[in-house]
Amino acid sequence: MANSRCRLVKYLVLVFLSIANLGFAQEIKVLGLFGDRAFIKVDEKSAVIKVGQIHQNVQLKSISSQKAVLVIESKEVPLGLGETFQSAPPPVIEEKKPDIVKPKASVSIYANLGHQFITSGVINGRIVSFLVDTGATSISMSRKQAQRIGIDFRTKGKEGMSDTANGSVKHWQMTLNSVKVGTITLPFVDATIRDTEDDLPILLGMSFLSRVKLEQSGQKMVLTEK
Repeated sequence: MANSRCRLVKYLVLVFLSIANLGFAQEIKVLGLFGDRAFIKVDEKSAVIKVGQIHQNVQLKSISSQKAVLVIESKEVPLGLGETFQSAPPPVIEEKKPDIVKPKASVSIYANLGHQFITSGVINGRIVSFLVDTGATSISMSRKQAQRIGIDFRTKGKEGMSDTANGSVKHWQMTLNSVKVGTITLPFVDATIRDTEDDLPILLGMSFLSRVKLEQSGQKMVLTEK
């Protein structure tokens, strides 16, 4: 009973070692040829094996005075005295990582008692107050507002004239470096600077709104990045 158990343990150890060796590249070298035997070295382990025997998953299939034919990874490899064979390492199977879907930035704006959607925002790093206006072609602000947040419209803007309810008004057309509303930030947004002194909320027009998804339900408006 004890002998049977001992043989079983030895068998399991050999099976384990054989399986463990399958996952690594091997270096096999023929050190000697002797009749029906070959002296081979597999990695750092050397052994003399007969035809048909296996050492470290390498089998000696046949032998001559010039070379030994070894079976390595189910392939016959002829090696002469002193020659070395490097088995290929198993392919690395990379675990495919699930695609991470980044949630789109969005902001909710609620109407005030006057049914206006007013929210805070940032222009070129400066905090401002916006009035959402889908009828405005671009972001629109007065000269006074532009000066307060440091916009150099006279140098960077293109001067023109626009018709309003109060008559023709001079304006400057330009592109703002960035506009942020909530967590939505858009670069290079067109704006109009009116030659007026009013201090009303800056109009958040279609130069920004057309680049986001706009949904309105009652007193709530949601802007979501596209």
